Amino acid sequence: MKKINFNIKFNPKIGIFTLTSLFFLYLLYLSIPSLYDSGRVQKDLNNKIVDEFGFNLSLSSEISYRILPQPHFHVKDSKILGKNKIAEEIGEIKDIKIFINQRNLLKKQDINIKQIVFSKGNFFINRENFSFIINLLNDEFSKKKLIIKKSKLFFNDKNRDIIFIYSIDSLNLFKNIKKKNQGIKTKGSIFKIPIKFYWEKNLENKKTISNFKADKLDIDFQNKGNFQNEEYIYDNNLNILTSNFKTNYKISKNQIELKSQKSLIKNTPISYFGNIDLSPFSFQIYINAKEIDLEYFFKNTFFLNEIVSSNILLNQNINGVLKIKTEKLNKNKFFNSAQVNVNFEEGYFNFNNSYAINNKFAKITANNIKFEEINATSYLNGDIFLDIFNKNQFFKFFPIQKKKRFKRNFDKIKFYFTFNLNNSKFSINRINFFDKQNKIIQSKNVDDFVEDNYETRFNYSNSVLFKNYIKKVINAYLDEG
Repeated sequence: MKKINFNIKFNPKIGIFTLTSLFFLYLLYLSIPSLYDSGRVQKDLNNKIVDEFGFNLSLSSEISYRILPQPHFHVKDSKILGKNKIAEEIGEIKDIKIFINQRNLLKKQDINIKQIVFSKGNFFINRENFSFIINLLNDEFSKKKLIIKKSKLFFNDKNRDIIFIYSIDSLNLFKNIKKKNQGIKTKGSIFKIPIKFYWEKNLENKKTISNFKADKLDIDFQNKGNFQNEEYIYDNNLNILTSNFKTNYKISKNQIELKSQKSLIKNTPISYFGNIDLSPFSFQIYINAKEIDLEYFFKNTFFLNEIVSSNILLNQNINGVLKIKTEKLNKNKFFNSAQVNVNFEEGYFNFNNSYAINNKFAKITANNIKFEEINATSYLNGDIFLDIFNKNQFFKFFPIQKKKRFKRNFDKIKFYFTFNLNNSKFSINRINFFDKQNKIIQSKNVDDFVEDNYETRFNYSNSVLFKNYIKKVINAYLDEG
């Protein structure tokens, strides 16, 4: 039987020509959408985006088609509009890339969107159009991906004044059909502070979970929402440095009610309750702490320095008060109990009317507290008023020779100070003595002593140095009598 020879000689030239031809035909196929009528493409894409993503995207007529890196339409200068009678502008997007499926490119009426990427956009959210965000989160996301890059999100008040700006590095909206959930993943910055945020919703039971992290401030939280009786009840777990706050809260139409029984500041149990009013925005939160370790606070003022330097709280739309009360000041030899008031008043915050009490002889009250920033370092300036209600006990704490104690009378002392939030040291700028009628008793000796010791800096933990300083001030005052 005659053998059949199956050896086929490969011709490289024919092979290269075949591959080149196929590649050319593929490129030709991918180029078909460039032949579409631009007006028809604009209309079709608008309609498909409304159907797929649920928002009104007004595409401009500046549409071009590109093959690389994947087939997509590139659109310049478009807008996102609201759904009210006068379509409010919610967003301006400089560049939009609409990636399409490569199948059926011959049928221009069957453009199939795979993914949309917004770049260099500005988004404007206020109380009037906030329902746009609420509806977006409540509705099911599209199976198609939506990505936002290098954009800004402006949160404005009712007068269109900016509350804060979120600079978006990246933001992804996703939907997982198998896991039956959808979510948002983003990273960016607020007041130049880098943050990461993740939000997820189960499409069956409507439970939500979100995570937030700001490494620079050592802050992170997890928030869980349970949908019960047609409303959400939330559990929040917030970590700041070594403190942990566990909060239960619910949101009504214009108010947030919150409470906690199992939180910790460092290792100290605390409880708190309060309300946050949403229109107009204000808050009142009251905290009871078993004890407060002020030494820990003064050793970690870099955290407060970062907040002040970032200007994150200097917003005229933030108003409210945070009151922290305790019956024990840990590691403090001067005072027994205290109340710290953090007041937010139209763009500023202070500790005015905060006080500490020594049950035996005196009470101090903080006033006129102001922050200022010099060369990237924040300073706390103000005055502390020492009201002495038992002079005998006072002189036991600050021993003065008995023959000198009553040479000059005084009932109150005011210390004007500067506190450096960067190194946790404070200095005394001026000291005044007062009588019962709150009139200043002039003392050249005291003025000269403070001026001569102006460079002296105190640490909270070094109470001996400060106590000796006060003794010298009192002696200087009494010697003038």
